[in-house]
Amino acid sequence: MCTLNEDIFRQIVDYLSTEELRSINRAHSVFYEAWMKSRYASIRISKRDKETKRLLGHLCQPYVARHVKRLELHPWLVQPRTKSPRSLTENVIIRCMQLVDPDYTRKTAEQRLQKRLAKDTKRLTAAFTAMTELQEYSIDWDESDRFHPEFYSALLVPPLETWAQHLTTLTVRVPLSMIGSLARLRLTRLESFTYHFCTGNTPLKDIHNAHDGFVVFVNNLKDTLQALSFLSTSTSQHLDLSRMFRTLGTFPSLKKVTLSLPFDGGQLSDPMSFVGFLTRHRGSLKDFRLLTSRCAVHAKPGDPEQINWIQRILKAINKPFPLLSGVGIALRPLRAPLGTLVDFLDMHSSTIQSVSLMDRSLRMHEVVDLWPANASEGILELHVKVDALSAQLLERFARKFPNLKTLKLECNRVSIDRSCAMDVNFRHKGVVSYIILML
Repeated sequence: MCTLNEDIFRQIVDYLSTEELRSINRAHSVFYEAWMKSRYASIRISKRDKETKRLLGHLCQPYVARHVKRLELHPWLVQPRTKSPRSLTENVIIRCMQLVDPDYTRKTAEQRLQKRLAKDTKRLTAAFTAMTELQEYSIDWDESDRFHPEFYSALLVPPLETWAQHLTTLTVRVPLSMIGSLARLRLTRLESFTYHFCTGNTPLKDIHNAHDGFVVFVNNLKDTLQALSFLSTSTSQHLDLSRMFRTLGTFPSLKKVTLSLPFDGGQLSDPMSFVGFLTRHRGSLKDFRLLTSRCAVHAKPGDPEQINWIQRILKAINKPFPLLSGVGIALRPLRAPLGTLVDFLDMHSSTIQSVSLMDRSLRMHEVVDLWPANASEGILELHVKVDALSAQLLERFARKFPNLKTLKLECNRVSIDRSCAMDVNFRHKGVVSYIILML
């Protein structure tokens, strides 16, 4: 019988889907190993059900857990099992206990809840401990008022201590009361960190106190951190990040910074603190993004000038970043002049290759006029929102961006056949991908 070399099977694996590997994984050890890698490389755990219990049982096995590279956890709210009396005797006993202790039913339900919570925590902890090669971890709270602090205490810091020597990417959205515990962590391999600010209606003083330990944690990443993202939503009523950016240190390897805030700018009362943070990383920064979400609710009116926070940041950058190759800018306020953005793009025209402009629909002449003559030749990727897609617009794009490789357009209306327009205008220009989204 002829036996094929394992190298041939490994070549075959590259052409098989996960489902195909699943059906033939018993045929050869190479197929089995490839199926395990495909099946368990990325895991998402978000609810308590039989399938999750079965999955966690598998993940407790070292030969399964070692294949997990990415883990996304959404802690759930454990509900106590409702248990009705099974017999007349049991019913009588419960009624007698209620006479002795009116809170007997509530206490019993709480005991059942704590028992279920302890079981879930034990299953998750056992599975996490077995993941000896995990690289990416995300823990995501839904910002509900009801949550289990025990869950987050067990599933935030202890697993991170276990993975400290091999974790490279971390995304955290947890209740504010949990974040101070990160201060004791030392993640020696972490390269990318994303944090969602969820402070609700907590007073600013308490927010600063809670974030003191968080700043210690972030500053301890100075030797390895390459990408830092701070994201906030409208639910954080009293949040102000100005103090945090003044207390953050310098990260020699930092290449990408993302800041996303409600567009009103109230959560960054002093944009110059963020400018100072960017300036400290001028020599290493290759990409930065200023994004927005819907307006936040504030207890009292703020400075009307805060809505221009993005404009003020761009205007304050008066010296180019020598390595900057990608930018993402939310065009806020919607009716603000584009002169500040034009100056910024012109300043970095020799290095920028990727540009994303969001939130505001631009007219054809506004897009074209963003770049002075010959300043757009280096653009390889462009994402822009336009009012209307027309053949004339595509023709102008083809001339304005001769080296464009990827184009993503968001438009309110289309007045031409999109596929034909793309073939006519961009086929000879080398565009390898394009996306048109109708709004």
